[in-house]
Amino acid sequence: MIARLPRPLAVLLLLAIAVMLAWCATNRPPPPKMAKKGGYTDVHLYHDIVAAMHHEPYHQAAAEMQRLHNYPTKPFVAMRLPTLAEIDLHLGWHGAQVLAIMLAAVALFLWVIAFERTLHWTEQVAVGIAMACGAALVTNEGLLALHEYWGGLFIAIALAGVVAWPQKWWWIVLPIACGLAIRELVLPFALLALLFALFSRRWGEAAAWVAVIAGFAAFMAWHAGMVDAQVRPGDRTSAGWHALQGVSGYLKAVAFSSTLQRFPMPVALTMAALPLFGWLALDGRAGAFCALLWAGYAVMIGVFSRSDTFYWGAIVLPAYYVGFALLPRATLQLIGVLRGRPFPALGKRRAGL
Repeated sequence: MIARLPRPLAVLLLLAIAVMLAWCATNRPPPPKMAKKGGYTDVHLYHDIVAAMHHEPYHQAAAEMQRLHNYPTKPFVAMRLPTLAEIDLHLGWHGAQVLAIMLAAVALFLWVIAFERTLHWTEQVAVGIAMACGAALVTNEGLLALHEYWGGLFIAIALAGVVAWPQKWWWIVLPIACGLAIRELVLPFALLALLFALFSRRWGEAAAWVAVIAGFAAFMAWHAGMVDAQVRPGDRTSAGWHALQGVSGYLKAVAFSSTLQRFPMPVALTMAALPLFGWLALDGRAGAFCALLWAGYAVMIGVFSRSDTFYWGAIVLPAYYVGFALLPRATLQLIGVLRGRPFPALGKRRAGL
């Protein structure tokens, strides 16, 4: 995408990157709101819900636990979909972690071979390392109680298909349907895929995405009815999802839901921003899809997430980290445009990009 920019736009992009990096290095936004050490967290809540499900159905168990620990039950989206809790109940926490590791391994394999005809082998290795780092938190069994990490794994698998095998759309639909069954934050991917299918007049693919979205809507309607049946007059109502944290909200969400949380805030914010630039190395349909997907999630998290829902950032992981591996190529493309000697665009040799 960068390789196709006219020089004036390349200059503007360079200035935008400089401003972003300067902001990350000099700003000190307040850190995300986290529970005090030893305090009760969402992870504890989801574990308690699964434990209670040995004796009662999910919605009853979730309502009782959320009420007991002063969590809201209204509106219905304040209570998570039951899918992940059922998986944890039947597989156990260790079994669920094994499943997550298997999904991460599939995603890593797909991303490495996705670029076998377009990247140098050293860049493919970098893609593998980036994916492994992005998926590193699947080694933490406790964090896998959070639904966003599962949604991110399914997005990573599907996005590899969008980038490398866009004509074989039928298998891309499956992981997104699975992700939607766990967390509604996967919906932007399905909507964007539907938009691209309609724009390309791929009617069969568009029909498949409509079916997935309709199935998700029906599942959510059923879930809403089940939640409403459990709500009591004195139950808490959610504080809402309109915090308007802006760019810092997105970057903090990515940093604090990943391995970047170990770094000082300026470094963490800078590293959370860099993959956005790296993804611009992609060209064609895949480049446009990825750019719009990450921009959409950045806007969604920046506008709607609260300081205490920073874990929404996990919805973009581990695939977002592939942007790190693409950074050198994106940099060379930008330098090439500025010097008037374009560096080859990524993706030209694979059909469909």
